[in-house]
Amino acid sequence: MLDLSAEAFGIAVRPYDDYLPLAGFADAAIPASRLHQESRGIPLEHLMLVATDDTQDIAGEPDVTALALAALGAPDREQPLFLVRGALRDSMVAALAGLVHASQWAGEDTGITHLEELGGTVVFDLLDWAVPEDSRATVLICDEPLVADARVGHAQFAAVGLRLRHGPGPLQVLDCGEGPPGAAAAAAAHRFGGSGPCDAWVALHAALTAGRVRDGDQVLLGVSAPLRQGWVLLRVADTAGLRLAVGGPAHR
Repeated sequence: MLDLSAEAFGIAVRPYDDYLPLAGFADAAIPASRLHQESRGIPLEHLMLVATDDTQDIAGEPDVTALALAALGAPDREQPLFLVRGALRDSMVAALAGLVHASQWAGEDTGITHLEELGGTVVFDLLDWAVPEDSRATVLICDEPLVADARVGHAQFAAVGLRLRHGPGPLQVLDCGEGPPGAAAAAAAHRFGGSGPCDAWVALHAALTAGRVRDGDQVLLGVSAPLRQGWVLLRVADTAGLRLAVGGPAHR
């Protein structure tokens, strides 16, 4: 069992449509094994790849992680910042350094990568160890999909912001794991899922905002990708005490 809880929960979501049909890329542009892993269940004939490359300047685009961090607001005292994200669209952009500079973050900062679609679930096992016992921490989980479905025409960039601490709090993190949730599923009154690390969190935020989740409810957040599954079990202890925030335009 884990010993973490969140007192603030923010999201930022925006559509992104700069994708091109898979046929427009050379076969060597992305290995077939990674393409399958990143496909998010989209059939190959409908797959589009993000078009941004190292020659494009994306510095002026709205950044969902910055929006999510701004939604949480500045902490009342210095604390560590953890940025959980997958591969960068632009290898020339230092995402964490840019975020720290733009926000004038005063505490330590740590980047966590290579969890990909599991970044919103199994990462809490690491955070349970990494978050200091005597302070709070801010965690940002970012999802900028490599692929989009041509039938939809765009993908959704999203970021989740959590202000965490050890011990009890309004939103408690009970357990997490890779693979099927097993017994954790039976305990949950609500289940939210998706193919990316932020999908289930965005759905939970909407449910909390709408008042569909009550005090004492356990919630299972899951992610299901072509090669891996992950889950995290939460308990909503105090809906009134959990500060919800949205960065940028509200999710629709």
